[in-house]
Amino acid sequence: MRELKIVMESYPPRAWTDTVVRGVDQHNIAVTGLSDYYPIGFFVKGRGGEILGGLLGDIWGGWMLVGSLWVSESIRGHDYGSELMSRAHQYALEKSCTHAFLQTGSYEARPFYEKLGYRVYAELQNHPTQPHGRYFLSKRLDRSEEHPLHVKDLAIVMDPYPSKDAEAVVRQGITTHAYAAIGLPEKGWLPHNFFLRDSEGEILGGALGNLWGDWMYLAYLWVDRSLRAHGHATRLMVAAEEHAIAKGCSDAFLDTFSFQARPLYEKLGYRLFGEEKDHPKGHSHYRLTKKLIQTKHQDTK
Repeated sequence: MRELKIVMESYPPRAWTDTVVRGVDQHNIAVTGLSDYYPIGFFVKGRGGEILGGLLGDIWGGWMLVGSLWVSESIRGHDYGSELMSRAHQYALEKSCTHAFLQTGSYEARPFYEKLGYRVYAELQNHPTQPHGRYFLSKRLDRSEEHPLHVKDLAIVMDPYPSKDAEAVVRQGITTHAYAAIGLPEKGWLPHNFFLRDSEGEILGGALGNLWGDWMYLAYLWVDRSLRAHGHATRLMVAAEEHAIAKGCSDAFLDTFSFQARPLYEKLGYRLFGEEKDHPKGHSHYRLTKKLIQTKHQDTK
């Protein structure tokens, strides 16, 4: 039998991460029977073609994820954010979506989203660092609520398959705003990836996520079916948590579906702090968190 070991790779080859993400996606489709997936991309473009705003997300299982929303400071206050959201909502309705969901920081746009009908169903305090917070919001989509603003000055275009450069403009805009709003944290955003690899180089499992401020986030956890029930998922989680602690993280959070690994996470000490019911239809989407170490503030109580 080939030897298995866990390796850390902050910037792994694309094939490694694709293997882990594909493994999770294939499991989700097999369990739910829901295979329809649609990427979302809307961009505000200046007269010279420059990108001045954008919305990135995706649709799966009747829910639309608003993953990134950004508008350049130079055009804020002119309804471009509302128009981007309205266009995305309309597109989601065309794809038979019933709900939309997103997350935002206390230094970002919670009032804007609540004005659009989103409601907070869960929150994390002191994320990414004190005294900030992270909010998780969702909304039931309704055709009668959508009233396009039809902004006129700049073009809003749909591009569900944007270039990496276009995506980078939107994501960098969000990052720049966050750092300006909270002050550049001493512990900035870092990739945080661990892989289960055999002696011949095959990737047979992985835990993909990131570190930001005082928090570890787990985005994907997967182990090849042939190796399940042998403790490899736990080993990956322990490796990720130990390294996060070494980097000064005090807390962790993740999300999982009712057909995935909630019992494993709870066995490892994670607790539920938020739930989206009927996401996807007939199932639930859970948010879980765990205290990795006691913070200095708690130690001095």
